[in-house]
Amino acid sequence: MSNHTLCLNQASYRVNGKQVIKPISLELAPGRITAILGPNGSGKSTLLKMLSGLITPDSGAALLAGKPLMQWHRKALARKLALLPQHSPVPLGMSVSELVACGRYPHAGPFGRMKSCDRRAINTALARVDMVGFAKARVDHLSGGEMQRVWLAMVLAQETGILLLDEPTSWLDIAHQLQLLNIVRTLNREQNTTVAWVLHDLNQALQFSDDVVLMNQGDLVRQGRADRVIDTDVIADVFGVKTTRVQPEGYDHYLFLPSANSSPEPLPSVSDKEVA
Repeated sequence: MSNHTLCLNQASYRVNGKQVIKPISLELAPGRITAILGPNGSGKSTLLKMLSGLITPDSGAALLAGKPLMQWHRKALARKLALLPQHSPVPLGMSVSELVACGRYPHAGPFGRMKSCDRRAINTALARVDMVGFAKARVDHLSGGEMQRVWLAMVLAQETGILLLDEPTSWLDIAHQLQLLNIVRTLNREQNTTVAWVLHDLNQALQFSDDVVLMNQGDLVRQGRADRVIDTDVIADVFGVKTTRVQPEGYDHYLFLPSANSSPEPLPSVSDKEVA
C-alpha cells in the first residue's frame, strides 16, 4: 500500500443519532483526482472530513497507508495530507503571507523558525494562485474570491502528497474557478499529488477529474472512472434533472446540458401582495 493511499473501510457517521453517512468503503487512487459529487445534504463534506481525520467514524475506519488516522500524530498527518474546508473564519489583523505561512507549521523547526525552504514554499504557493501582489495585505480586507485563493495558497504551502478540497470554487468568478481547477490539475500532473474535491458543477468535475465518488442521502451510489460513472440516467436518478449528453468540437469528454423545464419541484410563485 502506498504512503499516499487514503481509504475508508466500512466507515459510517452519525449526528445527533441520525446516520448521515452509511457504511462506506472507498479508496482514493494515488496520483489521481477524485471528485465527490451529489445533491445538497448527501454527505459529501462529512465524507471529506472523515477522510481528513477531522472527524472519526462511528464505525469502521479511515486509514492512511493502512494505519487508522486516529493513530497518526497530528503533525505527522499534516505532512501527509492537507484539507481546505468549506468555511473558515477569517483571522483578523493577519497579512496574506502570514496566513499562508501557517501552512508550513507541520514542517517548522524548533520554536517555529522559518527556513529558506519554508519561505520558498510560501512564495511558490502565492505565485500559483496569483496573489504575490497581495502578500502584505491584511486578509480581513480581501474579497471573498481573493480570500478563497489565499486559503488555497495556505494548503499548497503545506506541500503534502494528498490534497482534500471542499467546494474550492466557492466565491470565485468563472475565470478564477478555471484558474483554481487548472492549478490543482497542474499540481497533480507535476507532483503526482492525490486530490479529492467536492464540486457542484458536474461538467467541471468531468473536465478536471479522473474518478468520481457519487453520493446520495449518505450512501455511496457509484464510484469509478468519471466517464463511466456519470450518465444521463444517473443524473436523473440522483439529482432529479434531465440532461442531454453532448461532445463539443475540440473536447475529449462529454458535457451534460440540463433541460430548462427539468426541475422536479418548481419554486412556488410569489404574488405582489406577498412581496409587499
